[in-house]
Amino acid sequence: MPLMYYICFDSTAGKTGRPNKWLALASLLMALGIMLTVGCQKTDETIAEDKLEIGLLLPLSGAASSAGESAQAGATLALQDVSDYLNTTGSELKIEFIIKDTGSDPGMALQKLEELDGQGVRFFIGPYSSADASATLDYANQQGIVLLSPSSVASSLAIANDNLFRLVPSDGNQAEAMSALFGHDGIETVIPIVRNDVWGEGLIDEVTPILEQQGKTVVTPIQYEPSNVNSADIAAQVASAINQALQQSPAEQVAVYLLSFGEGASILSAAAQEPDCALVKWYGSSAFANNANLIEDPAAAQFALQQGLRCPSFAPDPAATDLWAPIEQQLTSQLARAPEVFALTSYDAVWLMVQAYRDCATPSNTQSFRSALRQTAKYHYGITGRATFDNAGDRKYAFFEFWGLSQDNGGFKWESFGHYDNSNGQLDIN
Repeated sequence: MPLMYYICFDSTAGKTGRPNKWLALASLLMALGIMLTVGCQKTDETIAEDKLEIGLLLPLSGAASSAGESAQAGATLALQDVSDYLNTTGSELKIEFIIKDTGSDPGMALQKLEELDGQGVRFFIGPYSSADASATLDYANQQGIVLLSPSSVASSLAIANDNLFRLVPSDGNQAEAMSALFGHDGIETVIPIVRNDVWGEGLIDEVTPILEQQGKTVVTPIQYEPSNVNSADIAAQVASAINQALQQSPAEQVAVYLLSFGEGASILSAAAQEPDCALVKWYGSSAFANNANLIEDPAAAQFALQQGLRCPSFAPDPAATDLWAPIEQQLTSQLARAPEVFALTSYDAVWLMVQAYRDCATPSNTQSFRSALRQTAKYHYGITGRATFDNAGDRKYAFFEFWGLSQDNGGFKWESFGHYDNSNGQLDIN
């Protein structure tokens, strides 16, 4: 496929224009040409025999396996495209992935990181979840390993000068997007169901004060352990909480807010068996948007459709549609479903990692590589848009898409129902 990856932007003004596919291609050639000849004074002669090994820590099984499948597909496509481009330049740099399944388990994520560290791997794309990132970060900092996560969002991991970089914004941005949606829909009382991990607790901690400052009520969260999900019990607790809320507020002002991974499908399926759960609207979160588990569970999907479930997810820059839409279409065909957005951020992560490696004179030096990665991202426009990092190494600019279900030839599919721009606080609902 043609490689339409970068566009130029005014680094002085910090603004971008709408990309054009021919401009993108021309800019790709210019940007990589400069990178190959200048970089940080690292030439083809000095790296002719280089092989860059990148470890991929992905949840290919367990509750986050749907997103892990998408991320692997996006990264693999990027590897093909990067390798094809390097071949056209005559570069002898070879890129190799070493993929490890973290099993959607933080302990296993750390185990796999240690295993690859023992094999000499220093650069990683992942981990996927914030819980996995939290479990591996201390080790990565101690061992000089650089982690570039395409999907971790917990605000507790927004730490300056560590070895974790994230191609998605921290959850403070998602909290703002959800607050805007609740306000648009007239929701005044929120009943949270929260995955008891660093991501779930962090997100509800971000959302709650924003809603309370607006005079809304957030009831005590219904928490569950990811390793022991009793969906029927959760649904019963939700039904009870709804009954209590309806004693104070009309149904149209009450909502259930589900902070889950793929296990959210089983919770929705159980909620469909509790009549009181159908009295109010339901909302989800970024880790559930576009999840394959929901559309594969007819009872859960029908309930989600009936209750108007909406889930926010980081979205690629609408101005970069010419860049990401062909990639998304190719991945949709490959997966036989719409991929989670983390397929696209994983695609960007590969290009960014490779470019930073080539730009850095001494990539074996962690501080040097971190500086190169940050500097490269500053002027890097990938298929999801500007990759600039903030002071904590998280994506600085963000858009959010709101996803829900619609019917599709007797089945169900995820569909966009609106978006939110965190740069100006604008909410647009279809």
